[in-house]
Amino acid sequence: MKIGAIFCACAGQITEKIDFEKLNQLIINKVEWLEKFELACSEETQKEIKNLLTLKKPDGLIILACSPKNKESLFQSIVAESGINPYMINFVNIREQVAWATKDKQGALKKTYALFNGALERLKKQRPLFEKEFPVSKDIMVVGGGIAGLKAALALSKAGRKVYLIEKEDSLGGKIVKYEKLFPDLSCGPCMVHPMIEEVLNSNIELRLNSELKELKGFFGSFFAKVISKPVYVNPEKCIGCSQCEEVCPVNAIRVEPMKLPAVARINPEKCLALKGEDCNLCIKECPVDAINFHESEKEENIKINAILWATGFELMDCKAIPELGYGKFKDIYNALEFEEILNSEGPTKGEIITSSGQSPQRIAIIHCVGSLDENYYPYCSKICCQYAFKFNRIIRHTLPDAEIIHFVKEIVLPGKKAYKLYQQAIKDPLTKIFRYENLKNLKINRKNLLIVSLKKKKFPCDIVVLCPAVVSDKNLEEPSGVFLTGSVKEPMTTEEAITDAMAQVGKLISSLKDNKIIKQPFIAKIDYNKCSSCGICLSLCPYGAIELEKNRPKIVEVLCEGCGICVPACASKAIELDGYTSEEFLAEIDGILKALEEVNDGSDFA
Repeated sequence: MKIGAIFCACAGQITEKIDFEKLNQLIINKVEWLEKFELACSEETQKEIKNLLTLKKPDGLIILACSPKNKESLFQSIVAESGINPYMINFVNIREQVAWATKDKQGALKKTYALFNGALERLKKQRPLFEKEFPVSKDIMVVGGGIAGLKAALALSKAGRKVYLIEKEDSLGGKIVKYEKLFPDLSCGPCMVHPMIEEVLNSNIELRLNSELKELKGFFGSFFAKVISKPVYVNPEKCIGCSQCEEVCPVNAIRVEPMKLPAVARINPEKCLALKGEDCNLCIKECPVDAINFHESEKEENIKINAILWATGFELMDCKAIPELGYGKFKDIYNALEFEEILNSEGPTKGEIITSSGQSPQRIAIIHCVGSLDENYYPYCSKICCQYAFKFNRIIRHTLPDAEIIHFVKEIVLPGKKAYKLYQQAIKDPLTKIFRYENLKNLKINRKNLLIVSLKKKKFPCDIVVLCPAVVSDKNLEEPSGVFLTGSVKEPMTTEEAITDAMAQVGKLISSLKDNKIIKQPFIAKIDYNKCSSCGICLSLCPYGAIELEKNRPKIVEVLCEGCGICVPACASKAIELDGYTSEEFLAEIDGILKALEEVNDGSDFA
């Protein structure tokens, strides 16, 4: 085996402590050749190294330089371009582990020689490895039809992928449809998402409304997804939302709901006469586009896909968990999402802010951080609450110019360039007051004629109270290989951040499936079935789910294996080895180091 070696002086950082000439005398007879470079990673030197390797054509290469974590990928690409297997190089870290950590030159020379000899003996046991390619399909599933899911589905479709968009509701757009004004610029939420929905409906995206992903089997590149779809009875791609069906329905079972997108007719199965088995088809006769079908039934599909983009959004904490705040007990106490609906011109009060008794409120309280920044509930900041709370302030002031607005805050968090604007407007408003509280236990809400917010010994009579609850992502959701989380399912995000994250995840997904194949490094576990006792310990320990049972014995799913090596020492039968990190290689390296130390400790050159 022809082995060469490269020594990098690292602009003097290494040679300041390690004498290259003495090292050369020790190792020159152990390798075919040894070349010294002042700075091996510089662009000019890289060209020299490529020329050297092309000329010498070694079977293996030892690089005495800095940490492999720093430059390993660079030198792997250099040797690959020179026609050498990139997995036949060994790094000896003589900068961080020797030159920077050893006091005297003699000790540094001994240590360098020992580490070199270990790398040399290991290299003799190594064999060329090659990246593995796994062909995959082009189909991708997006779960969640909110703004992140819509953006991702459209981007993937335009990139030439077949996309299945799964949404558990009978509408698209998620919560943003209810936000008629978005912070910080009070832009229209439905206006933002409506063009995306129209584009989805008129694209090649396979849309499944009223549907849920019930089961996922397989691995990255080859998943089988079981999807259960409940009937919607109205085809959203055909319906034009003309409302003619509403006018003829005798029991008001069908209507176009303006706060749901797409704005198409929706049937209430509990009211519909035809779905109860009675003879009624008036809406079908009236529909000008033949969009209604009462023969739809629940459908189960097994869809083969190569990856999933998970965009199911967030939920708000249930404020009933804090009974002292009166949510669900007293009227006129709303969480933030309910108040968004009230402010919406298509909402229950057509955008008019009134109490449950129909009166115009004189004082409105907004309580921040309900459950956020609280060890008893959610210890993190929900990030978006302050911004929408001060957005509420702006909208209330526009609608009710004489109303008093009181904010109860634990902390004020306003990240980004634009977020401060709404807060600034609030603090300049003479009818807006801000009070700080330290703990939710200091706040309590009761009702007499009015709602009474108590903060320690102070009492604030109010007509309406708006609670800003913690934003809760799906904390139990795992992210196995091939499942890409995006948007606020990961953590609280603004609308803009959710869109940006969706595009980032699309880019990550597509780059992982370049040319419709997954390319993996060759460090993959192997099982010797002559030794395997099928005890199953490796199955329970694999963090990537890369080991499964097949015919009652473990099998490595190569496309999932990340080469972490956890299964290797866990195997009592010593039946598992990891390509590139075999026991034979490790033992050879240890033996090489010990022999070198024995040699230098007995040698006169080191006296």
